[in-house]
Amino acid sequence: MPDSALLQRTELSRPDVSLADAQTILADFYGLHGDIRELGSQQDRNFLIDTGAERFVLKVTRAEYPHAELEAQNLAMMHLHSLDLGLDIPEPVAALTGEYIPEYEIGGSRYWLRLLTFLDGQPLTKQKFLAPEQVAALGDVTARIALGLRDFTHPGLDRELQWDLRRAGPVALHLLKSVTDQAQRDRIAKAMIVAVKRLQPVAGDLRLHAIHHDITDDNIVARPGPSGRLLPAGVIDFGDVINGWVVADLAVACAALLHHADGDPFFILPAVKAFHARYPLTEAELAALWPLIVARAGVLVASSEQQLSIDPDNEYVLGNAAHEWEIFETATAVPHALMEAAILDVAGLSPPATEMAFGTPLLPDVTPEN
Repeated sequence: MPDSALLQRTELSRPDVSLADAQTILADFYGLHGDIRELGSQQDRNFLIDTGAERFVLKVTRAEYPHAELEAQNLAMMHLHSLDLGLDIPEPVAALTGEYIPEYEIGGSRYWLRLLTFLDGQPLTKQKFLAPEQVAALGDVTARIALGLRDFTHPGLDRELQWDLRRAGPVALHLLKSVTDQAQRDRIAKAMIVAVKRLQPVAGDLRLHAIHHDITDDNIVARPGPSGRLLPAGVIDFGDVINGWVVADLAVACAALLHHADGDPFFILPAVKAFHARYPLTEAELAALWPLIVARAGVLVASSEQQLSIDPDNEYVLGNAAHEWEIFETATAVPHALMEAAILDVAGLSPPATEMAFGTPLLPDVTPEN
């Protein structure tokens, strides 16, 4: 079972920090003035400031999150900056005091402050249709970040996090108390039990190292590519960086893709192929991928219900709830065995039984070249 500190964190509301507070923080701690607006977040407060010359994101985090965890996030970004990944990554900015994570108190509550550079571009979230090259590009970017973090170490990576898919079963079952609809609660519980049961035989063979653990359509900054379609150009939001299963990084990205899939779970296969081409997964990891996607879907819907029960006006969570249920519906509408076979097939590690069953190739060759 997750520890009590983790379970307590799942019940935290966002920091009680207003736009006026953010304006004061930015002026006093960073010497910045300009137009400010709030950005969405589940448990943080994020504010975008446009000084006219530059843009930055102020992140306000509850003090219940240890300093070491936030330091690990900052250093992970700095580490990726030192590599030639061909991707934009936000850069931490020091306060006027020289601190990267100063402490701030307001209304009797303590918070950590961080300032990051802002990346220009668009998220993929609102792009209802994604072409195979876009799906493949997301898988390739996820692999590049995973490879970039492979040698990164920090004590703050060993953390209790509700999004850690190694703990998905117990966390989801804890969160289910906030799901008021009995039928929905039963469906989530059943899906989580089946997913965890399928993971158990291979869990001990899954590789661990630092991973981003939240490369989603929300956290990709995209710009038009040669075809005119939006393609990933940068990665933001390192709030879930952790020592975790390598394949969990891909599972999170694939789960996010399911709300673009129009009910077709095979839609994710270009991402799987592209990730595997750049960062080859083991057979155990490929077998674990679909159960992890289902587990991620279950945690997403249960977590949203939990957060809305304590923060009902959170527009970010309200806006995501519908597509998270779409992810869950698609993930649970297909037998595990079929998806696991398709994943192994697209990675070239099994006979093309799925292709023969459907009579057409599973996907074209859309693996990115760079």
